[in-house]
This record gives sequence, structure tokens and C-alpha cells, in this order.
Amino acid sequence: MENKAAEEKRIVTDGQDLEQTAQKLREDGVTDVTIVVNTLNYTRYEKTNEGKKLQPVIDGINAAVGAGLNVRLEVALEEGFNDDEILDFLQLTFQHKYDIVFLPTMDFEAIKEKMPLLRKVDGDFGDVDMYKYAIARGRIGFKKESGAN
Repeated sequence: MENKAAEEKRIVTDGQDLEQTAQKLREDGVTDVTIVVNTLNYTRYEKTNEGKKLQPVIDGINAAVGAGLNVRLEVALEEGFNDDEILDFLQLTFQHKYDIVFLPTMDFEAIKEKMPLLRKVDGDFGDVDMYKYAIARGRIGFKKESGAN
């Protein structure tokens, strides 16, 4: 119990079944859940996820929060596809204590230009540079490129 990092247990999911499993995951010792979701647009989500619906993902996120899990959304932004949702994802950090982590699929400086008041958060977040708006509950992260050549 001395090392908090050793006690953290994270799972990664598309969120489709999270509503039904969130409480059990918490009981099994999971502390953090990463949901891979590239759009919050219902039509766009369905078209790009083999007809799956977005609502189960939203319900799963809510269930995860209700179960006391830390929520991280991983988002792969693409110009012309979902880059018009950058501020929608940012808005979530004002309402919820989520970490929104953008994957290195688009120029991070172009993303940051849309969020001029972001401030770097001190700390070690592994492969993520973490930022935050002063009044936000959640944070915005930028996943670093892997060191692979």
C-alpha cells in the first residue's frame, strides 16, 4: 500500500459494454478506465464504428463515473473528419473530471491554437503531456509519439 502507482489498475475499452461492467470492474480492483472514442457525433460514430451506437458509450462513461472509476477518453483527431469537435472535447473538461487525451494523429500545435488558455500541468504522466484550463475539472493531454524508429 506504500506505492500508489502499484495499486492503479487500468483497462482500455471501446465503452460499448461498460455500463454493464463498470461496477464489477471496480469491485475487481480496476481504478482507471480508458475509453477510445474518436467522435461525440452520433451519426459520425455509427458510420465509423460498424453501425455501433454512441449512446452505450455515453452510458458506460456515466456508469464508470458512478462506480468511482477515473475516466480517460483517448481521441484520434483527423483533419476534415472530427477536428471540428476539439472544443466539444475540451468542454467536457469543464463539466467532468475526465482526462481527454489526444493521440498523435494531428499536429498538436494546431489543436493547442484552438485552446489558447491551456496551461501545462506539472507532474509525471508517463507518455502524456498534460494541460488544463484553470477553472476546468478535467485535463487535456497530448500523447507523445512512441520512440520507435
